[in-house]
Amino acid sequence: MISDVLMPNQIQFLQENYRLATLKSSDQTVLPSEDLMHACGVEHFINRQLTPLLNAPNGMVSASQFSKRYAFLVTAPFFASLTLFNQILNVGPKNTSVQPDPEKGFFLPRLALKDEGTTEAGLDRKEAVHRALEMMFKNHLKPVWETLNKVTCVPMPVLWENTATYFYWLYETNFYSHELGLPANKIEEDFQLILDAPGECFGETDNPLKKFHYDKQQLVKNDPPIRVRKTCCFYYEVNEERNFCKTCPKCLTGFTDQPSDESK
Repeated sequence: MISDVLMPNQIQFLQENYRLATLKSSDQTVLPSEDLMHACGVEHFINRQLTPLLNAPNGMVSASQFSKRYAFLVTAPFFASLTLFNQILNVGPKNTSVQPDPEKGFFLPRLALKDEGTTEAGLDRKEAVHRALEMMFKNHLKPVWETLNKVTCVPMPVLWENTATYFYWLYETNFYSHELGLPANKIEEDFQLILDAPGECFGETDNPLKKFHYDKQQLVKNDPPIRVRKTCCFYYEVNEERNFCKTCPKCLTGFTDQPSDESK
């Protein structure tokens, strides 16, 4: 059971909305996050398991699609717990694993935590958030992205933009849909704090989330503005209709589901 730092209703909230595992699986197919930092682990999972499952043409396409799911699994419950509940989940690579969904397997996996305790953000929120970002990005996601890049040649900008897409969706749209009685400026303050975090928190020279913080465009009259991607995630390669994401730079007239539907 998750540490009593989080209330039962908060635990249930993360499970229902952000794909935190409800039960730990004893299945041999559970994938420890640390395995994704080693070429042999990535090669086996991406090329031998996921590529046939997605019916993808190659490992690069599979790696991009997996990175979207994995970025959601790691960042969504973390950011939700931080901003909505003021608690920091331990999403370090030694503490997390990818757990296949009982019905959809690795197509829509869940995140399992070994140590399910949390720590309060504390009075010095900026310092606490910077340390937490380093745990999640510098020590976890960046090494995983580098291994995916090395094994499958999926471009690093694609992996980082796949990550940034969910960050913006959470802080610009999703978090506002919950009626949790948060102060009006709480979400915006955390959003800006993360955008202003130095690149070293991510193991990069510059903040890779901020790189993709460009103005939205209104492409069709009366439609809401959208932030057109700079990179293509290759989604059109793994769906029968050959549809593009609605924010794809290759085909702005294409359409697919919102990020939440890809991951939930």
